[in-house]
Amino acid sequence: MRITMGMVMKQYNNNLNNSLNALNEASLRETTLRKFNKASEDPFSASKAFLLRREYLKNDSYQSELSDTSDQLLTAQSAMTSIHNVIKEASSGDCIQAINGTMSASDRTTIATKLRALQQTILSPANTQFGDKYVFSGSATSEPPFTVGADGNLLYRGIDVNTGKIEAGSTLSYNGAQITLGDAQFNGYKIQVNTADGATPSVSADTSSKTLTVNLPTGAKNSDILTALKTAPSLTASNDSTVTFDLSKAAISGDLNCPVDTSVQTATATDTIGAEGLKQLANEQSYVNIGLGLSTENGSTDINSQSVFNSAIPGISFLGYGTVDGTENGVSNNLYTLLGQIADKLEGKDGSTFSMDEIKPYLDNLSKQGDALLSKITESGTKSNFLTTTLTNLESMGDKVMDKIDKTEYVDFEDAVMDQIYQQYAYSAALKVGAQILQPTFLDFMK
Repeated sequence: MRITMGMVMKQYNNNLNNSLNALNEASLRETTLRKFNKASEDPFSASKAFLLRREYLKNDSYQSELSDTSDQLLTAQSAMTSIHNVIKEASSGDCIQAINGTMSASDRTTIATKLRALQQTILSPANTQFGDKYVFSGSATSEPPFTVGADGNLLYRGIDVNTGKIEAGSTLSYNGAQITLGDAQFNGYKIQVNTADGATPSVSADTSSKTLTVNLPTGAKNSDILTALKTAPSLTASNDSTVTFDLSKAAISGDLNCPVDTSVQTATATDTIGAEGLKQLANEQSYVNIGLGLSTENGSTDINSQSVFNSAIPGISFLGYGTVDGTENGVSNNLYTLLGQIADKLEGKDGSTFSMDEIKPYLDNLSKQGDALLSKITESGTKSNFLTTTLTNLESMGDKVMDKIDKTEYVDFEDAVMDQIYQQYAYSAALKVGAQILQPTFLDFMK
């Protein structure tokens, strides 16, 4: 086959352009240090890089969540330690340890005054915040967990820590909201919500089915339930005109913007959660995914508690709740209330004459609950150490994933420079060879 100069020129131009493209790519690689800039350049590496980056972002999310949880736990530990210091001060030689059967009424009053002052000191650390969250509110972190009721009793989220009685009165839950009805006459009642186009908010009561029926227009939200309840501050039962209800104390909290659900009936209203309800509050859990392999229990949607971290620290879980004998006026298991009860005994507020036999059960239980608090602080320290170790492991894993990403997406600087130099040399050599093999033209002879 005859090879013409035109064929040589065409082949040369193709090779020269390829060499120039290789030089441009090497120069870009030297600048960015990336192996590829588009997935189409290296589909396999691009796919691998995507998976690695997703793993890295997930790890980073775990670290962020874990770091916040660890800081919150340290804040809680500090507050619990402050409360324990208050109890230690109350148990000191010039306070509880100074109580004896020969004390004068004046001495007892002095100690009682100190105890009441220490009692109030507990409230501040018990309502400690971390950012905008109250660390001892269990799962309801937006409101202060502890308040003092009208009768001076300590309340946890509006519930008496001794009896489980709800301060606001008869309450029920519905569709993500808490509806307070007030009077005990509502105990055992439920609310049924009905909607209709153009309906006027109204409410009716039926004593036989123990149901309050709330009528609302289509598209109503939870907040509109309160509007309907407020339309009839004094409500007469539809089936018994002798029975009236006072709805003036009605209130609602929680998710107020959620659309009402007519297929859901509320829970039964009650003004007390009892000892069992207090126990449930004390054992509330709030799970955080920190990379332990989030999973559910076999055959259910319940989260496997071993695959997550419980960040909830309900205040009554370490301050105590209920009474020793289960009665309303028995020896309290709550540290705040115990200090007040001991002060009452010293001052004889219950009308009894002071005696060591009378006050000893309260002193013994204070010591017992103080030890329980210390145990909770130790448990919190163990959790804190676990979080620190887990965070260290996550950081190490993150570094290893980042190394894999670097090896998949990037080149070493030295290799990039050497490749650029090589491509520059190859391009220069191609130009030189071209100048030697190309046939001189008529214009070249004219020179």
